[in-house]
Amino acid sequence: MFHDLRLALRGLIRTPGFTFITISTLALCIGANSAIFSAVNAVLLKPLPYPNSERLVAVNNSYPKNDLLRAGVSIPDYMDRMERAPSIEDGALYTYDSYNLAGDGRPSRVLGIRTTASFFSTLAVAPFLGRAFGEDETVMGNDRYVVLSHSMWQEHMGSDREAIGQQIRLNGEPYEILGVMPPDFAFPASHIKLWVPFAFTPEQLTVDERGNEHSDMVARLKPGTSPEMLTAECEAIIEQNLQAFPEFRPWVESSGFTGTAQSFLEQETEDIRSMLWLLQAGVIAALLIGCANVANLLLTRALAREREFAIRSALGASRWTLIRQLLSESMLLFLLGGTLGALIALWGISGMEALNFTDLPRGETIQLDLAVFGFTLVCAVLTGLVFGLIPAIQASRPTANDALQSGGTRTTGGRRQRSLRNALVIGEIALSLMLLTTAVLLTRSFQKLSSEPTGFDATSVLTARLTLPEYAYGEDHQILNFVDRLERELGAIPGVETVGLSSIAPFGYSNSQGTYRIVGYTPPEGVSAPHGQLRAVTPEYFEALKIPLLRGRNFNEFDHAETEQIVIVDQVLADRYFPNEDPIGRQIYRGSDEPTPGNVRTIVGVMTAVKQYGLDDPIRKETIYYPLNQRPVTGLTLTIRTAVPPATLIESVRTAVLSIDPELPVYQLRTLSDRIDGSLQSRRTPMVLLGVFGGIALLLASLGVYGALAFSVGQRTQEMGIRMALGAAHTDVLQLILRQGMWLVGIGAGLGLLGYLAVSQLLQHLLYGMSPVDVISFVGALVLLVGIATIACYLPARRATRIDPMVALRDD
Repeated sequence: MFHDLRLALRGLIRTPGFTFITISTLALCIGANSAIFSAVNAVLLKPLPYPNSERLVAVNNSYPKNDLLRAGVSIPDYMDRMERAPSIEDGALYTYDSYNLAGDGRPSRVLGIRTTASFFSTLAVAPFLGRAFGEDETVMGNDRYVVLSHSMWQEHMGSDREAIGQQIRLNGEPYEILGVMPPDFAFPASHIKLWVPFAFTPEQLTVDERGNEHSDMVARLKPGTSPEMLTAECEAIIEQNLQAFPEFRPWVESSGFTGTAQSFLEQETEDIRSMLWLLQAGVIAALLIGCANVANLLLTRALAREREFAIRSALGASRWTLIRQLLSESMLLFLLGGTLGALIALWGISGMEALNFTDLPRGETIQLDLAVFGFTLVCAVLTGLVFGLIPAIQASRPTANDALQSGGTRTTGGRRQRSLRNALVIGEIALSLMLLTTAVLLTRSFQKLSSEPTGFDATSVLTARLTLPEYAYGEDHQILNFVDRLERELGAIPGVETVGLSSIAPFGYSNSQGTYRIVGYTPPEGVSAPHGQLRAVTPEYFEALKIPLLRGRNFNEFDHAETEQIVIVDQVLADRYFPNEDPIGRQIYRGSDEPTPGNVRTIVGVMTAVKQYGLDDPIRKETIYYPLNQRPVTGLTLTIRTAVPPATLIESVRTAVLSIDPELPVYQLRTLSDRIDGSLQSRRTPMVLLGVFGGIALLLASLGVYGALAFSVGQRTQEMGIRMALGAAHTDVLQLILRQGMWLVGIGAGLGLLGYLAVSQLLQHLLYGMSPVDVISFVGALVLLVGIATIACYLPARRATRIDPMVALRDD
């Protein structure tokens, strides 16, 4: 074996051009496969880093009739399930929160989790330092404790092991540090910096709290149970509750309210699962095309040595000996290509940050670990065996008679290898067309999505978030005084045109929604009550975003707590509930089954509907806007329209806020255009990468076509000479070779179309406003493929026309 490897290495060194091209092709294809697999492995395949993580499930409320398949969990729902669901071994309720962190310098904002004491036992993870909080620390009045993430401990406590027992100020309140989590702990996401106790108030434990679903629930199942069993138990609990509270039955039946359980890992990755598998399939197709090209190169190399093998065979060498030597060469090439491919994969992984792979769930764990090294090795070995064995078997078959006689290499062996070459080229063409069609389809879908109207003007708008701490802004007048001062300070910044504030702005990745009722409207039997998105805004908010007013009036400075309670609705609500009448003057209310003087609000305007979460948002749910003066909130989003590039005002905005409250941090400062662009990333990434893979595949397939025809021309030199000696024109020879090449392209294209149609429905999840069976995309890909392939066919065809008949006829 070592003798064969030594001979193989010596032979490869003697042909540096062949060796370089082959190893480079393999390294590029295997490296790309390994880089994409590193993402697939980290995000989809690796179990969560908790003991028996396959038993962790996400538990949600669901309202299918309200088009809300996944909602949060209320505190009473959580308590019910913990007490009455037999499948649950342990569980925790948690809610996202953010905190103003006071320090020696500029205040900062950190993201944290408020959670029950069972959080750490549910995940079965203990702190790295100190301890987690227990039930005693989740009692109102005794809940000022915090567990820090490892990164926050390093950044803000200087990795001081004496930090346990010290205090930090969050939202102006002192919190005692109880513990520090391990370096690899990141639940529910890597940007979470701290965990504080979730202390329930007596009011939150009452039946009135049902429907206030601002939290998430994670549970650990008992061995032998399943998410489906827990889902059934949640449904049974709801039915039990309806026996005790029959007044909720109409609401439950009209909304379809239920509880669901799903594998936590599956829920975290379900939106990106199909995208990652599509990328892996695309890069595997590119690998197969590259390997087919390498097989063709190996066939060419073996053909040149056919006489050598025939002589060795005549001298007693067995066929297995010849196969073993050829296979040693191919395996050496593939292993060298795999080794270099691992380095390319390492470079590719570092470049994934530019495509925002690190923003994927668990994307920060993407690395070239042992699993990825193993995948790279398997790729090299398997492709080396399959695509090295084919030419080895072919080359080991010549007889001494055929090979030793003049021209032997151009008859029996030539025809046999020509057929194999053609088959490989046809496969390359088919895979290339499938990849190109997918890339063109995703590009057209992306262009269609990018041009989708949003309902507002995002150009020259800067957005930012503020969260007013309750200790300083616990009263409505304190919030409104701050808002008034903030509008004046920001409005005085040179370059600022309009300053709007809202509880939630478009593309802010948060939401507030709820059920409401319309005075004079009763939903038909079996139809759920109206359910919409809720926003509190200042009058200038609509002007800052240039959201058109369709009917009625905007809010103004005279709309405050002492005046008539009003709302503005969007076109979706107006069309749905007032299709043939003017909604202005109609009234809506929330919070009770019957209207009361304190909760009825009059509709004074209708605005254009806007996309809230993404350009692919179909705007199925209506939006209700409240005047911020009548419904003050502590969580605020700034929307600032500027006459200068928005990013140039970031520091000025920070300074203006700090001039009002030196302990109030401003965070998430981004232009609205950047927010919209960020929402497209999950569609841009597969489009870009499949476009790259498709381009590589097209190049490799074209080289395959060129190589096959060049091989054919070389084998048929005498035939071409005879044809031209008998009077064939150069155009006749040109057409003959072109016909042969385009015949291969035609067969490959036909197989590629059939292959694409077989898998096209798998693309539906990644498309917007298009069918996966799109004629324009297929024709565009086919035209591109045929155009490049024609050039690849023309070059050897032109070479054939330049054959000198006299030289060809003397050729042995």
